[in-house]
Amino acid sequence: MSTKLGSDPVVQVSDVSNNDEVICETTPLLTSFTDPQLRSGSIKTTEEDEERQQDVEEGSKEQDSRSVVGIISVLLIGVFISQADSSLMLATYGRISSEFNDLESGSWLMISYMLAQCVAQPFYGKLSDIFGRKLCLQVSYTIFAIGTLGIGLGQSLFQVSAARAMQGCGGAGMVCMVSIILTDLLPVHEVAVYRSYVNIMQTAGRSCGGSIGGLLAQTIGWRWAFLGQCPIVLFALWLVGRRLPASTQEVSHETSMAAKLRRIDVMGAVFMSLAISSTLLALDLGGQKFPWTHPIIIVLGALAVTSGAFFILVEKFWADEPLFPLHIMTHYTVVNCYSIIALQNLTQSALMVTVPLYWQVVQKASMAEAGLYLIPAIVGNTLGGLQTGRLIKRYGRYKIHLILASLQSIVCFASLIGSWDGHSNFWSSLLIFSGGLGTGIAHSAVFVALANGVAVEDTAIASSGFYLSGNIGLVSGISAGSAIHQITLRRELHRVLEGRGDAKQVSIRTVHLKSQLEANTESQIIKKTLQDIDFVQNASDKLRQILVPAYVASFRAVFSLGLACVGVALVFGVFAREKRLEEIRK
Repeated sequence: MSTKLGSDPVVQVSDVSNNDEVICETTPLLTSFTDPQLRSGSIKTTEEDEERQQDVEEGSKEQDSRSVVGIISVLLIGVFISQADSSLMLATYGRISSEFNDLESGSWLMISYMLAQCVAQPFYGKLSDIFGRKLCLQVSYTIFAIGTLGIGLGQSLFQVSAARAMQGCGGAGMVCMVSIILTDLLPVHEVAVYRSYVNIMQTAGRSCGGSIGGLLAQTIGWRWAFLGQCPIVLFALWLVGRRLPASTQEVSHETSMAAKLRRIDVMGAVFMSLAISSTLLALDLGGQKFPWTHPIIIVLGALAVTSGAFFILVEKFWADEPLFPLHIMTHYTVVNCYSIIALQNLTQSALMVTVPLYWQVVQKASMAEAGLYLIPAIVGNTLGGLQTGRLIKRYGRYKIHLILASLQSIVCFASLIGSWDGHSNFWSSLLIFSGGLGTGIAHSAVFVALANGVAVEDTAIASSGFYLSGNIGLVSGISAGSAIHQITLRRELHRVLEGRGDAKQVSIRTVHLKSQLEANTESQIIKKTLQDIDFVQNASDKLRQILVPAYVASFRAVFSLGLACVGVALVFGVFAREKRLEEIRK
């Protein structure tokens, strides 16, 4: 060793690699462990050390996996409850409204929930960015519990409908927040798998809620059927508080509540709520309760357009932190994904409404029996979501599934148009399996495409919009399907009855018809056919030979609508942009 006066002491050291290195008093005492020389020569590792380190890493991954599974299992409880409650109301709304002597207004028990859910969904994305995922999820559980309690204690149809709207606000967060949290906790290629579990739980809830709720309503009453949910919701809320981490993402640094509240885009929220609610009301009421040219529908349409325009202006020029930024709404991938999921949900809802009615008309099936014919679509939906999640995780590709989803649905609707001719058997009832399969594939693939196509900071807001677009598709499918069915059925009945000179004599000769109609006229036959499915089921064979083909023509018109929509969805799928998932685990 040698030293020089007036300079830093220097030491010449020769390492195992025979490369000289100059070490002075400014040299770090601890060299980086990423230094290849250090790894190869300075520290000697054995195979046992490497195996021990590998075991530690695998154990850590296994522990993290168990933790994520535990968290998601808790979240799925809320998904099941919210979906089961929706089908429970479908099974009991007639009895509830009848108890208040207002059966005609019973549909508001569903409309109020749907409107509140769609209006609330876009808010959860931005609010969870400000206040955190856990707090927003807990608030949604609390709102849902209060709404459920209000339904059980309501003393008028208005009170029950208001409580139902509160349920919708809470139920929106119980579902969409789960997908937002999944994107926080998991890499994108894992999200598809767990999203399929969410889809399964939604399907299970919708399938079980009606039967279980109907049984409870018959035995202990509809009030206790809802009140009994409150302890379950509170237990799920407690589990969320215990198992969900305090933060699954970076939240705002403001410590005061006032600072966080100032970040909320109030004006944007008002105009967005008006635009969504008026649009959905117009879709729900138009063509069914009111003609499309009715002043109420026109006013709702004008309000939707005006509110939407003001919302865009506020988001572009006024809001410091937009509720739903315009750059997300105009993002190519976002528009593509929203369009596909809306079209898929539109066709699926139209199918699910039409199928039971078809079997009631053709096979004289009871309401319970007709519901069983939906099972193939439900099974297909479940299998499609599960298998797609696994394939995306393995290969890191999702565009092919966007295309396959539409192709499966095209096969379904084309087969129904060709095969469901009024003489269908059990095997032809299985054709709707491919329709459910296509929807299940789409839900898994579209969400992954959306999460992988937007910036991380936009994921929560884009996810909430995903659910909103899906719900708009559901409402549009029910409204459009019902309108096309009614219009086509009325036209076909006029054509068939006017084309037969003995239409009146046919009606007179029917065994049951004379007791059902005061006067055997064409208009009354059409009116009864449109209003009462029992009239069609109990009609004589000669009259059914006239009515059933008219119904079949109306069903085919609905299936043609579905075929056209999935054809458009196929185009969106073909032109979707794919960015391969960065991490693929086989």
